[in-house]
Amino acid sequence: MSFSDIRDQETAVRFLGNMLSLDRIPNAVLLWGPPGVGKRLASSQIVKAINCPERENDSCGECLTCRKIDHGNHPDLHTVVPVKKSRNIDVEAINGLIELASLRPFESKWRIFIIHEADRMRPPAQNHLLKTLEEPLGRSLFILISEHPKRLLPTIRSRCQQIRFGALKPQTVVELLRRDHEVSEETAVAIAAIAQGQMSRAVDLIESEKRAVVFDVIKRLAEGDNPLQLAEEFAKYLTNQKTELQAALEAESSPEDLKALSKEDREQIKDEQTALVDAVSRRDILEHLYLMETWYRDKLVYNATSDASRLLNGDQEAFLESAEIDGPDEKIGAIEKARLYLERFLNEERVFRDLFFALAK
Repeated sequence: MSFSDIRDQETAVRFLGNMLSLDRIPNAVLLWGPPGVGKRLASSQIVKAINCPERENDSCGECLTCRKIDHGNHPDLHTVVPVKKSRNIDVEAINGLIELASLRPFESKWRIFIIHEADRMRPPAQNHLLKTLEEPLGRSLFILISEHPKRLLPTIRSRCQQIRFGALKPQTVVELLRRDHEVSEETAVAIAAIAQGQMSRAVDLIESEKRAVVFDVIKRLAEGDNPLQLAEEFAKYLTNQKTELQAALEAESSPEDLKALSKEDREQIKDEQTALVDAVSRRDILEHLYLMETWYRDKLVYNATSDASRLLNGDQEAFLESAEIDGPDEKIGAIEKARLYLERFLNEERVFRDLFFALAK
């Protein structure tokens, strides 16, 4: 794995290459852009390129140093992610990084800190980080990753070398799906259109049953099924998905491994698992809404143009043509309202109940 594996981000990769070749590594870098376009891969490649002994200004991906970084156990690499149900990064986590930044590196020339979802830092945490960025402690590199950089303090953004990542090209998504998954050309093209240049979304749509679930709900609503019953079934489906994810995460940690840890470490692992489950579940709920919206958008477009080339769900033309749906524009408005309510943390079951009644009209 090297910088050449980062697709459709030529400007960002060229900048990073120049930064390394000229040995002008800043104390802070902000990688920003939509999800699933290569920011996390780039952050890992920066760390490996700085440390890899086999390649200059890039990484081999095979040496001991690269393997340590890939497995997250390099002594000079530290990461921070949002934790707890609030999914925030608090000041204690940032202070821990700052304390480490004051120490000399163990194996490399730099201590490197990756802050995932940096915009989730609470204001006190951002202020503490700002002091360190203003007065860097030794050879420390902070890599901030964000989908919403404007949520960061302007003063933090101004002290970071900002590198923008854009959406992937549809043909790139199709190529990668066809290479790594057993899908037809038609399905890959449809998934690429829905993914809107986000590879993580495309892979999720291939590996999950989200589209099938959404199409089943839309079809049953169009056929006159009881929206209250459908809402209850959908809520149960979401609960089961969350339970399965929680069980999968717990299975990754054996009881013996947990016993060897301190009480504080066990609590931290539990908090991180809870935060991850909540984050993934919330993202999945919003993805279901997004898929519903794409379908009603396609219905609106198809009713107006009868042009299948304009559809996002291109493999659903027969379904779109045969389905009798009144007021798709109003239904899109109902979905947008449901998204707003969920972002305000209203009760999910009630939101979907009201939405399904609106979609059944």
